Amino acid sequence: MVNRLRAGVFVLIAAGAVTVIYAQQQVAFFVAATTQTGETVTDLKAEEVVFAEGDKRGTVVRVVPVNWPVKVTVLVDNGVGTGAMLSLYRTGLKALFAALPTGVEASLLTLAPQPRWLVRPTNDRVQLARATERLAPDESSPRMVEGLIEAAKRVDDENKKELTYFPVIVILSTTGPEGSTTQARLVDRMANQLANYPARVHVIMLSNGATSPTQVMGARQVQLGKTIADLTGGRYEAIAAASAIPTLLAEYGAMIAEAHNFQSRQYMVTAERPAGATGAIGQLGAGSTRPGVKFTVTAQGLKP
Repeated sequence: MVNRLRAGVFVLIAAGAVTVIYAQQQVAFFVAATTQTGETVTDLKAEEVVFAEGDKRGTVVRVVPVNWPVKVTVLVDNGVGTGAMLSLYRTGLKALFAALPTGVEASLLTLAPQPRWLVRPTNDRVQLARATERLAPDESSPRMVEGLIEAAKRVDDENKKELTYFPVIVILSTTGPEGSTTQARLVDRMANQLANYPARVHVIMLSNGATSPTQVMGARQVQLGKTIADLTGGRYEAIAAASAIPTLLAEYGAMIAEAHNFQSRQYMVTAERPAGATGAIGQLGAGSTRPGVKFTVTAQGLKP
C-alpha cells in the first residue's frame, strides 16, 4: 500500500483516532492538510485522499471542509476570600480575551452566589473587557460544579442538531468552600457531553489557604477540575500564588488561539473499510496522492 502511494506522505492513524460506524462499515476522522512549508491546503478532494486498513485499500466516501470556530466560556470563582485578587483576575482575563482571534466568541460568568452572566457570547472585545470590570466579590460559596454543568448543557443545546463550533471552557477556581448541590448523575452527564462534542476544559486552581475542621477544603473542585481537564485533553494548573493568574490566563488565550487556527482549517474524512473487512479494526493509514501534502489526523478535530 505504501509503495503504491508515490506522491505525498502516508501516515499511520493512531488507535482511537477514528470514529467507527460498525453498521455501515465506515470510519470517520479529521485531517489537517498542509504543504511542506506549513500552508493550509484549502482545496483537498476525496480522490486525493488514500485510506487503508492493513495492506488493503479502503474507499474514501467524502471529504468535507471543517471551518468550525472555537467558542470560549470562562467561569470565575468570585466567592468568599477573592476580593483582594480581582484586580489580578481582570488583568489576566483581558489578556486572555485580547489573544483570541477575530471572530471567536467568548463569554464570562461568575460562580457566586450562583452561576450568572457578566457578558453573554460575543466577539466584541470592548464588551468583553468591560465585563471584566464588573467582576465583584461575593461572600457566599461559589458553585463551580453547577457552573460547569450549565456550561456543558449549553454546549449540548447549541450543537445537538449539528456541530457548529469547538467548545472551550476556562475555569478560574480556588480551593475555598464549594457550594454546589448536585447529583452524581448530572456530573456524569456533563462529562459525557463535554467528551462527545468535543470540548476542551482548561483549569487554573488557586490554593487560597482556607481551612476547615470538618472537611478537606477544595477537594471537590480539585478532583473534578483534574478529571475533566484530563478527559478533554485540557490544561490543569495548580498554583499557590494569585500573582501567577495574569500570566497563566494570557498563556491560555494564546493556546486557545493556536487551537482555533488549527481546528478551523481541516477536513472530516469518511471512508469505507476494505472489501471483506469485518470485526475489530486493524492498523489504519491515510495519505494524499497530491505531491507535498502533509496530514495531521485526529479523532475529533482537536489540536494535538
